[in-house]
Amino acid sequence: MISHSMMIAGIAVLAAGTFLMRVAGYRLGSRLNFSPATQTMLSDSATTLLLAVAATSALFEGQHFAGYARIIGVGVALFLAWRKAPLIVIIIAAAAVTALMRWLGVH
Repeated sequence: MISHSMMIAGIAVLAAGTFLMRVAGYRLGSRLNFSPATQTMLSDSATTLLLAVAATSALFEGQHFAGYARIIGVGVALFLAWRKAPLIVIIIAAAAVTALMRWLGVH
């Protein structure tokens, strides 16, 4: 088990790294000139990375498959987001569908 001081130190290192990355982006953003193609690629890479993290957390829990109930709940959330439903409706509906599927025995 990780001690509390190690956990706090890890959080502090991550916070400092995040702060430095943001300051570096602010300072270097006006000095670096990227072509429109490079700017598009950088924008798309951030979206791709976010999608990969979301897909991984939707499909896996630790190192194991999360189950079909979670996938169906995420599917409901995606459908409602596509239909431009309010965020609270999306969250409650996805949680309710996932809970219902698990209650019915779909794991």
